Formats: sequence, structure tokens, C-alpha cells
Amino acid sequence: MMGTADVDRFSYRFRRSFEDGGHVDACVELSGSRWLYVSTSTALAGIRRLVAGVLADMDSVSGRL
Repeated sequence: MMGTADVDRFSYRFRRSFEDGGHVDACVELSGSRWLYVSTSTALAGIRRLVAGVLADMDSVSGRL
């Protein structure tokens, strides 16, 4: 089972999106993972939840990471 420590192993990149009017956060190691939200703290929480979900899916398919 994946926990917070597993999500902490990843690198996150933040940028302001003037076109979208928010902050875009991405997980560097999981290309294609993006989270857009108005505030940086909410965007970070969102991308971390997304990564946790991806890791849980990977774990359920393979039984391990």
C-alpha cells in the first residue's frame, strides 16, 4: 500500500498559467500528470492526490512497485 512517504519521493514542478488563470503543478517523474487550481497550496495537494492514486493503481495491478 502506498503512503505519504511514497508520494514525497517524487519531484513536483509549479508554474503560473496566465491562460488558465491558475497554477499548474506537475509530477516530473510521471509525465502527463498535471493539476490546475487557483492557489499553489491547493494545486500541490491535488497533484499529490493524483500521484497517490496513480501509485495505488500501479500497486494493485502489479502487486508491488
